[in-house]
Amino acid sequence: MGLKTKELLAQRYRIEKHLGRGGNSQVYLAYDMENGRKCAIKEINQSENSRVYAFAHREVEIICKLKYPYFPQVFDIVETEQADYIIMEYLEGETAGERLIRLGSLPAAEVVRMAKDLCLMLSYLHRYTPPMVYCDMKPDNIMMQSAGNLRLIDFGAVMESGQESKESSLRLGTRGYAAPEQFDMAKCVDARTDIYALGVTMYQLLTGKEPGQAGEKFAKDSKFFYCRSRHFQFRKLERIICKCVREDPGERYQDCDALREELSRVFCGK
Repeated sequence: MGLKTKELLAQRYRIEKHLGRGGNSQVYLAYDMENGRKCAIKEINQSENSRVYAFAHREVEIICKLKYPYFPQVFDIVETEQADYIIMEYLEGETAGERLIRLGSLPAAEVVRMAKDLCLMLSYLHRYTPPMVYCDMKPDNIMMQSAGNLRLIDFGAVMESGQESKESSLRLGTRGYAAPEQFDMAKCVDARTDIYALGVTMYQLLTGKEPGQAGEKFAKDSKFFYCRSRHFQFRKLERIICKCVREDPGERYQDCDALREELSRVFCGK
């Protein structure tokens, strides 16, 4: 099953093309003929595993709660006997992962600027009531728009802060980026879990290298960067990333405000 090009949903949304699969849903580009704008449609098939179906709806509920310009908006929900269709804001641009493939690596100043913005997004989630942990920070989930704005996409892995990973075994994040505690059923996730993944993301954006099975090896390897200049500012950034990816959450930055403050000093000579 699935929507076809030029098909009309709810006598309003004309399907333009299939964009791919996002989390547990098929995603389409459509045109809202009533409001004259592009939109993205997520199709949640009711024949899916009930647990997967519940997770997909939970992601939509989370997005609907978020009132912050860094996150996509939900405009409408269309329910049919076969599937539910979530009408969402269409975000134009390229993901940081796509940009990385195109360029190989990104300039340090750009990575720092991006990381500071991402700290603001994550802080919003961490301060929400109840606090949320994104749990899937990686270049592919960062949308870069033409004006330089960043948007976070894909909220299928979000967990409440302090929640044990075993309670959401289908939403463990992405290996290589996920913090060690996400794979330890006896441990809980919190803001420091996202800080770990942000550190890995910065590493990949700066070096162009796949993170693999990240962990303490990052912190022990003082030469994991390849920089044309070994300027002290780059060494400072290297130390920041090493602290982010410590295996022990107690040795990382304890919140995104502290991390953002450190990042703000990288190119200001302090």
